[in-house]
Amino acid sequence: MTIRSPTIVSIGNAITDVISFSDDEFLIRNGMKKSAMNLIDSKRSEEIDDLIDESSIVAGGSAANTAACFSKFNCSSKFIGRVGKDKYGLSYAKNLAEQNVETNLINDPNFSTARSYIFVTPDKNRTMNTYLGASKNLQPSDIPEDLIQSADLVYVEGYLYDAPRGPECWNKIGEISKKYDTKIAISLSDSWCVDRHREKLKSFLKKYADIVVCNNEELKLMFGGTTESAISQLRKIVEEGSITNGEYGALAFNQIDLKKMGALNEDNIKDTTGAGDFYAAGYIMGQLLTSDLNISLDLGSMLAANAIKQIGASPNNNVATQILDKYPVFAPK
Repeated sequence: MTIRSPTIVSIGNAITDVISFSDDEFLIRNGMKKSAMNLIDSKRSEEIDDLIDESSIVAGGSAANTAACFSKFNCSSKFIGRVGKDKYGLSYAKNLAEQNVETNLINDPNFSTARSYIFVTPDKNRTMNTYLGASKNLQPSDIPEDLIQSADLVYVEGYLYDAPRGPECWNKIGEISKKYDTKIAISLSDSWCVDRHREKLKSFLKKYADIVVCNNEELKLMFGGTTESAISQLRKIVEEGSITNGEYGALAFNQIDLKKMGALNEDNIKDTTGAGDFYAAGYIMGQLLTSDLNISLDLGSMLAANAIKQIGASPNNNVATQILDKYPVFAPK
């Protein structure tokens, strides 16, 4: 098994997570549907800002969460996204730097930094109010060719495809990666996004993607039919991938084999924010560094377990220790 120090560039929506605790009465009083994710405008985001007394503010967004996890391995982790010229944009860059993620953040002159106001109720449910702001304005010109050229892998979140110029950004990433033989890993991210862009996403995967991470619902929306038939179709267009399926665990495949792992059995669940993003990081790093499906599934599960035991989606330092205790081969040379 050969372990090296890869460079990974993650690209997606730069969203600041503003996490606070509330009760059901607070949600009802302020017109929020419990456990839902609501898209809001700038005015509503400012109103919610005024409602919050105490909160944790961390750099979020699916790809940024995964980038922070990549940094816990022996690799160089970088992130590309768009923020506003405001306090949230400054804290975003600072927070990712603290996670050892190198940022290439573009300051948008017209929009403020995206925010997701996450209210966690005593029953551990999350209610999210998300203002996409500057994040949805990522441009193809924001993606430096030299960063992708120097990377071993580019990780792209599915949410980005739904931005106004998202498809153009994806195509530019695909063309540059193909030009320099840089691997592409795609997270489908969201069933709604898959449903809206099914055929175009399928075409992109076939043309450019090396690795795909998704959940069972996204997989079946993409291909239809049973889980087994959808997996068979996915294996025809990408070399390797992993599908998570809640209480049934996860599976991972390449062109030779398919492995399964049971679901997490964790009692101390505090917040499920970012669990899928953490899982993606573990699985992808396992494949990139070892190509061992069992190790990849295990690393994905270890990181997902780390995510649900804390508030917010920034990986704590314990996860690096846990990885090295179990897999000393991942230690820096």
